[in-house]
Amino acid sequence: MPMEEKYASEDFLARWLAGELSEEELTGFKASDVHREIMAIDNAAKSLNGPKIDTEKALSLVTSKNQKVKKEPKVKRLWLFSAAAACIALLFTGYTYFYGTKSYSTGIGEKESVLLADGSIIEMNSNSRLSYKRFNWEEDRSVDFNGEAFFDIKSGDDFTVKTSQGTVSVLGTKFNIKNRKGFKVQCYEGSVVFNPLDKTHSSMELTQGMEIQLINGELYQKQFSQNTPDWQNGFSSFSEQPLSEVLDELSLQYPIMFNLNDLDINRKFTGKFTHNNLENALKTTLEPMGVKYHISKDKRIVTLSE
Repeated sequence: MPMEEKYASEDFLARWLAGELSEEELTGFKASDVHREIMAIDNAAKSLNGPKIDTEKALSLVTSKNQKVKKEPKVKRLWLFSAAAACIALLFTGYTYFYGTKSYSTGIGEKESVLLADGSIIEMNSNSRLSYKRFNWEEDRSVDFNGEAFFDIKSGDDFTVKTSQGTVSVLGTKFNIKNRKGFKVQCYEGSVVFNPLDKTHSSMELTQGMEIQLINGELYQKQFSQNTPDWQNGFSSFSEQPLSEVLDELSLQYPIMFNLNDLDINRKFTGKFTHNNLENALKTTLEPMGVKYHISKDKRIVTLSE
């Protein structure tokens, strides 16, 4: 039997996988075209982020291809090796899709409800992003999140939310996370634990009615009384917060940009605005502060002045 056909046989490959080749056989095999093609398949697999694939099944595909072309010229056989490698690479890509991540995102003024496999629900506010593994949810209940959302988590193993400021871990509870320029966690039911990435801060546990907020690198804890986040009721509220934060929030709920004209945006604002009417939102936030505004014809640019 020619060497290349010997190396492609099922028995020889099975012995190689089992580590039963002699040093002489292994040396010859590593110098063969069969070994080079198999290594190309292996490298293609490593470049992907999917799960581990059954190597023996992959090799059997290569073997079956070669068994059909034993009497064909070497050039033809190598072409079929490449075709088999390409097929297996496509198989790996398919596995990567199914075992990759599922992502959701909301745009300006959009809100979305995400139902997870265990019955947990995540209500996403505007301009937010969420991702998690497609499968094995019960074994790894964790999500990556940026933006603002209300989490209603079913009891079970630990549920973890990974943010740019740290992780929030729970068993079964209801809480709201705001992870934008600022960071805030509010616990509405049960308890949550916040583990900051900044190790100068210690872990903090929150029970119902408690919130933490990160301001200028410092964590502050206080009580709150709402039963649900304001944004779920269709408005945004502020208490002695800079006008800059109010304008940022307006830009999240409405597709607008502000022309500031050297306006002092550090002044403090207390009040709220609704999410369903731009004119009312601007009037209730800007007029009490003595700020004049002009909306462009396409309702995209709002020019502010004293």
